[in-house]
Amino acid sequence: MLRKKLSRLLSFKLFLPYDVYERHRKAGSFIKKNESVVDVGGELNHLSQFCSASKIVVANLTSGDVIIKKDSLPFRKNSFDVVCAIDVLEHIPKTRRKNFIERLVNVCSKRTILSFPIGTKKHIQYEKEIQNWFSKTGQEVTYLKEHIKFGLPSVPDITMFTKDQNCQVFYSGNITVNKYLFMLFIFDLKIRLVRRVVFFTKLIFNFLTNPILYFFLSQRPFSESVNRAYLILKKKI
Repeated sequence: MLRKKLSRLLSFKLFLPYDVYERHRKAGSFIKKNESVVDVGGELNHLSQFCSASKIVVANLTSGDVIIKKDSLPFRKNSFDVVCAIDVLEHIPKTRRKNFIERLVNVCSKRTILSFPIGTKKHIQYEKEIQNWFSKTGQEVTYLKEHIKFGLPSVPDITMFTKDQNCQVFYSGNITVNKYLFMLFIFDLKIRLVRRVVFFTKLIFNFLTNPILYFFLSQRPFSESVNRAYLILKKKI
C-alpha cells in the first residue's frame, strides 16, 4: 500500500522529467473540457494530469486500457473527440507514418494531436552522439536506437503528413537545454545512500524548474535548435 502511494506521488506531474512534463502539458493544452480522448501509445496517469477530459482511454502495445494488436487501432470511426499520439511517430518506419496518421484521424471526430522530436541536423547529430556514448559504456537505450533506425520526422515530412489536412504546427524546446537536462536525468552514482539523495534532488529540481522551463521553451519559432514539433489536425466536417 505504501509503495503504491509512493509510486503515485512520484508520477505527480511536477516531479516528471521535463521532457515528459512538457509534451504532456502541451498536448493537454489542446484538449477542451469534457472531451473524450484516446491516448495511443500513452502511459497511465500522465496526460490525465494536464487536461479536463471526460474520459481518457490509454491504448498501447503491452499495457493500458486497450491493448493494440497487429498494428491496428480497435476503434470505430469518430469514436473519440480527440486522438493523441505523443512521441509515437518516430518509432514507426517512415513508409508507414502517413498511413498511421490517417488511421488516427479516422478515429477522431474533432482533432488529432501528435508530438515528436523534430529531425533537424542538430537534433540528429545530438542523438547520434548520445547513442555513441551509451554504446561505449555498454548501455542500450531502445528508444534512441529506434530514433536512429527509423529517422526523426523532418520539416519536409510534416509538409507531406499535413497535405490536404486542416493543420496547425507548433515547435518547442531547445537542443542544448535538452542535452543538459538529459545528462542530469541519467546521472547516477552507484552508492546506495548517495543514489537516494541524488534521486530526491532530481525530483525537487523538476518540481521547481518544470513550470519555468515550460514558460520559456514550450512555444518557439522554428529553428535548427528546436527539440519537438506538435501537429494539430482538425477533422474536416
